[in-house]
Amino acid sequence: MRKKMVLAVSVIMAMSLMTGCGAKETAEATTEATEAVTIEETETETETEEVTEAEAEDASATDSEWTYGEYTYTGDDNVMYAITNYICDELAKGYEASDVGIPYIIEVSRDDSDANDIKVWGCFYYYTYNLVGDTLECQAGGSYPGLMHVQETDAGCGYEVTEYEPVLDGSDFDSSAKEIFDDKYDAFMDIYSNDGLNEEKRNEYISDFVLAHGVPATKYQDYGWDPVDLSLNVISGDGIEYIGGLYANDGKSDINIAFFLSDGEQIVIIQEGEHYYYGSYELEDVFLEDGTMYSEITVEGKTYGYMFEDEEQSIGFIIDQDGNKHSALGLDESVANDMKNETM
Repeated sequence: MRKKMVLAVSVIMAMSLMTGCGAKETAEATTEATEAVTIEETETETETEEVTEAEAEDASATDSEWTYGEYTYTGDDNVMYAITNYICDELAKGYEASDVGIPYIIEVSRDDSDANDIKVWGCFYYYTYNLVGDTLECQAGGSYPGLMHVQETDAGCGYEVTEYEPVLDGSDFDSSAKEIFDDKYDAFMDIYSNDGLNEEKRNEYISDFVLAHGVPATKYQDYGWDPVDLSLNVISGDGIEYIGGLYANDGKSDINIAFFLSDGEQIVIIQEGEHYYYGSYELEDVFLEDGTMYSEITVEGKTYGYMFEDEEQSIGFIIDQDGNKHSALGLDESVANDMKNETM
């Protein structure tokens, strides 16, 4: 538009130099040309205003100011607090700016026998998000499995990560994972490849942050995928809350054990094949022949056993009715809720 305006002004200047019998026609032509320039200028300003308003509306929908602070761990595990801090401070380097970065952790095993070198083997993750409407839209992220070394700070007021041994990428992944996880390698691979458990933990960490910081989000979304609702309320309806469970993953059994809290009372649902046993239960601590302690649970006259081997309730084992031990992983919420719907 600017080029047209300059041309019109040049025509006016040339016409104003004309004299004699053409003066009246020249003046009239000059007036018309001036009016044309004015109209073009007005149209240009209007178009600019419309574009600016559209851009502003666009920006307000996607670039609202983030006022909810940075991620902070809200649990009571000091070691997890130290590891999440390390992820956000060190592993997050190199990510482009976003509204917030949220880590999550799936612990494989922990050795706290040496207070000066607490070892945590696990799958460590970090994702960045922008808040768009009520959705945390994922911008980038990555997984960082490996071993974290943690110790109490010199001041004695908390814990810090002193060393991180990562599993390597590409063709070195398997060999480095075996070296780092050693006899825990199979358990690591079971967890690392468990998409359901992965999403459950991711949802849990995001939901905890959203609730603690008052973020007006109800879901998160990866690019190209449907949004996922956050677990912001009681997990299962009708006043019954799912609080944890295990499923046998050794291929020799299909036992699922799910624990719920109903009006302050703990209840259990055990599924083995097509059979369900549920209700209030009796619990007793017993021992395997090798001295390993586990909890024996009896419901509807059927006795099983179980034990969680980490604080995250992501790995453990199940004892069937015949006394056979089966390796187990954390039970997905969706499976637990399906079990509830089948029995209650």
